[in-house]
Amino acid sequence: MMVPPLCGHAPKLPERTQPCSRLVLPGKSGSLAAPREKHAGGYPVPTQDMSSWRTSISQVISTEDEEEIMVRGHPLSQLIGKISFAEMMFLMLRGSLPTPEQAHVLDALLVASVEHGITPPSMISRCFASYGTTIQAAVGGGVLAFGDRMGGLGEQLGQTMAAHLAEHDPANQTIADEVLGEVAAQIVEAAGRRGQRVPGYGIPLHGADPRAPGVLAVAREKGTFGNYCRLGMAIEAALAAQRSGKTVPMNLDGVGAVVILDLGFSWQSTRLFLLTPRSVSMGAHYLEEQEQDSTWRHIPANQISYD
Repeated sequence: MMVPPLCGHAPKLPERTQPCSRLVLPGKSGSLAAPREKHAGGYPVPTQDMSSWRTSISQVISTEDEEEIMVRGHPLSQLIGKISFAEMMFLMLRGSLPTPEQAHVLDALLVASVEHGITPPSMISRCFASYGTTIQAAVGGGVLAFGDRMGGLGEQLGQTMAAHLAEHDPANQTIADEVLGEVAAQIVEAAGRRGQRVPGYGIPLHGADPRAPGVLAVAREKGTFGNYCRLGMAIEAALAAQRSGKTVPMNLDGVGAVVILDLGFSWQSTRLFLLTPRSVSMGAHYLEEQEQDSTWRHIPANQISYD
C-alpha cells in the first residue's frame, strides 16, 4: 500500500512554531486527521515537526566551487591548526572566539577536570570494559553517572548564583563586596533551613579539593576573576562563619561553575566543562582495564547483606 503524501495548507507561522502537517490516513476515506495539540491555559501549544531546522552553530557547504564547514561564521578549514580545543569549545558554546586570557582560564579548568581516580564514572567505564562492551558504551555509561549528587553540583550552584545576581547585571558591572556578602549569607542560610549543604563545597575524598585553588589562581592571574568567583569566596566565608571558623572550601564542581559564569557561559552549560574532559579519563580507564584483561567485574557475594 502506498502511503499518501503529506498535505495541508494552513497559514504559515514563524518557523519555530510551524504546526505539524496533516496526514491523510489510509483506510479512512481520504479524511484529513489533524495532529493532536496540547493545550495550556486554553491556548494551543505549537509543535515542530522534523522537516525544518534552524541553527546558528554550523553550515555545511558543498558546491561546485566550494567545500567547507562554517562554524559560528568561521571556516573550519581555517581554524584547524590555528586554535586550541579550549578555544574551539568556547567558540561553539559562546558563539565567538575567546581572548587569550579567557582561553587560558578555560584550558586550565579542562585540564583540572580530566581525572579524579577510580571514582564512579571511571569505575563504570572499567566495569563495562570487563563485560566486553564498546568504548563508546563504556564512556556513555560513565557520563550518565553524573547527576545532582555527583559531578553535577556546579550546575545547582551556578543556577542559584545566577538567580541571586540577576538584578545586579554581573556581566557588566562590579558588584560591591557588601552586596556579595549579603547574597552569600542568604544562600548559606537558605540551604541551612532546608537541611541541605551548599552545592559545590566540600568533597568526600579530600579535606580540600587540590584542583580548585590552581584554577582560581589562573582566573586571578588572567583577569577573569569576576563577580561569580568573588561570590564563591564570599560563600566560603559565610560557611566558615556559620561553622565557628571551620572552612568548607569550594570543590572543582563549584570552581567550575563560578569560572565559567565569569567567562560568560550560562549555568545550564556547567556540566559540559566537566563531562568533556572526564570523557578522556573514562576512555583511558576503559583501555587500561582491557590491557589488564579483566573479566566480569562484580561484587563478591560475601560482601552483600541480605535483608
